[in-house]
Amino acid sequence: MPHIVGTRYALGRLGWVVAALAALRVVLPLLVLAELGPPGVPDFRYDGLTGDATGYYAAVRELIAGWRRPPAVLVVLTLAFVGSATAALAWAWRRLPGRRPWIVVSVAFVFALAFCVPVASMSSPGAGVVGWPLVWSLPLHPWRALGLPLDPDGAYAVAIVLSLAANAVSVVATAYAGLFATGRRTVAVGAAAMLAIWPLLTGLVTGERGWENGTWAVDVGLAAYTEPLSTALVTVSLALLLSPGATDVRLAVAGASLGLATTAKLSNGLLLGGALVLLAARVGLRRSLPFAAGGAAFVPLVAAYWSKGYPAILDVNPDAWPSDPFELDHAVAAWTESLLLTPAMLLLLVPFAIVGAWRLGPGWRFQLLVFWSLLNPIVYSFYFVTPLHPRVLFASLPAVFVLWVLGAVTVSTAAADRLRPRAVGHGGSAAT
Repeated sequence: MPHIVGTRYALGRLGWVVAALAALRVVLPLLVLAELGPPGVPDFRYDGLTGDATGYYAAVRELIAGWRRPPAVLVVLTLAFVGSATAALAWAWRRLPGRRPWIVVSVAFVFALAFCVPVASMSSPGAGVVGWPLVWSLPLHPWRALGLPLDPDGAYAVAIVLSLAANAVSVVATAYAGLFATGRRTVAVGAAAMLAIWPLLTGLVTGERGWENGTWAVDVGLAAYTEPLSTALVTVSLALLLSPGATDVRLAVAGASLGLATTAKLSNGLLLGGALVLLAARVGLRRSLPFAAGGAAFVPLVAAYWSKGYPAILDVNPDAWPSDPFELDHAVAAWTESLLLTPAMLLLLVPFAIVGAWRLGPGWRFQLLVFWSLLNPIVYSFYFVTPLHPRVLFASLPAVFVLWVLGAVTVSTAAADRLRPRAVGHGGSAAT
């Protein structure tokens, strides 16, 4: 896009608008939780953890308890390793600026490796993934270390704070993804606004059907599910990859963000792999190494938890999934029976997003945004629960909104140009 040349990539005063949009994403669910929600949004009353949140909470408790089960010497050695590594990496960050990408990778690896200790000793909690319980448990570790009791209601309050913070991060990261992809502040703010008002938009377009099966509560962060964290992590990575002249440090952070996102939602690993292929094609294998290493840092954690996740759930309840959870036959139902992505919603989103992709033109930004937008819809088109659980597609929404707003701006600008009266010369013919 030629207009990007010479663009100053900063939101400027519109940063306050983005901050207000992020605040909207936080305030709306809090009002609903306090039973003060505005008209047109569903009611929500907390009555204990439900659905997948019960498994995530069980995983939180198991993670915290997992530190007490290994031999004490192993725990002491782990804590000593973390402490010494932290001190060494802090020293290296100040003294060795050229090594900072690898310091970022090392921090991610130390974090993941340390938590392999409680993960290895924990019982299978009934949660398919460990990323969200791990993040949820971080502020609860010192709470339990002080000997204070942990109950579902108190843990839920912590989960709400973390989920709403993740949603706010997603709004800001979406704004920067739009800015870096197009160089237009209007697209940046528009994409952030789309994500901020999405919980309201779903009801306007699909009616109450789009809120069923807890979809709305998951979206706004009131269900204590993994989606807010997953979306925030992948959107931060998207913005970093799109940033102009992305440094090796940014690439390392982007990779680590996607690595942690994979522990929260396994399909994000496909996003990591695809982004690595695109990045290597753009900057070469050597420059892609910090990104690849950042993502790989979390492989030990994924491997340590693997047998305690979905395989353990199937061992306990073999009927939890059908024998063919992914199959071509599920594709039709995924897009004709979806609670949220109804034909009306797709008609609203898809045409403008296609125009936005066309407006970007071929190149890195086009490849990355289209890949980010399509991976989850393609993968989960063949998943048997997609119609009833459209939340599996939420991580693609920020990229879709960037393309959608760019498409809407392109169409509106073209329409305005066609409707604008042409200047007429003295000879009666249109001036050229």
